[in-house]
Amino acid sequence: MSTEAWSAPTDALTTPDQIDLRAREELDRLPGERILRCWKTALGFLVMTNLRVVGLWHKPQLFAPGEWHAGPTFFYYNLGPIHVIAARFVELAEIYDEGAGSARFLVEDPGLVAREIEGARIAGRAEWDARRRLAQEDLHRPHPLAPPPGTTVVVREIVKVRCAFCGNLIPASSSLCPSCGAPQR
Repeated sequence: MSTEAWSAPTDALTTPDQIDLRAREELDRLPGERILRCWKTALGFLVMTNLRVVGLWHKPQLFAPGEWHAGPTFFYYNLGPIHVIAARFVELAEIYDEGAGSARFLVEDPGLVAREIEGARIAGRAEWDARRRLAQEDLHRPHPLAPPPGTTVVVREIVKVRCAFCGNLIPASSSLCPSCGAPQR
């Protein structure tokens, strides 16, 4: 779909391959993130992945022609319950320690969208929990580069000089050249 020919589409479930390529590039996917569902909205797309829900906006009144922008992002690990407002909007809200952030998305079937996102939210929270466990295990796993506790590591610097007779590099502390046997000063 060319962005030059883009106009506000009818609200409907769409597949990830129907999203404009420039809009998909704006998504900046996280490692292991997969697009599961997309819905067309008046401003672009509401994209549901296995880790979050993101709005992708294309609004010629605000942005240059052909530009896409990532809108509100709702990560499943702190996404609150999904609400249907006035039988036309899906409202998403993230719950933080210091407050909350929310956004409403105009969609054709908000009940369907809310059910889909709720199912993904449950699975997404489990995936975030698994990622946290792996990160915690990695923090507590001994790293191969670190010496075992109680080991003393001595680092020595060896200075080398050229032998005055043969020109080979030899340790500065050597009294004889290992290559030619000449005495060193």
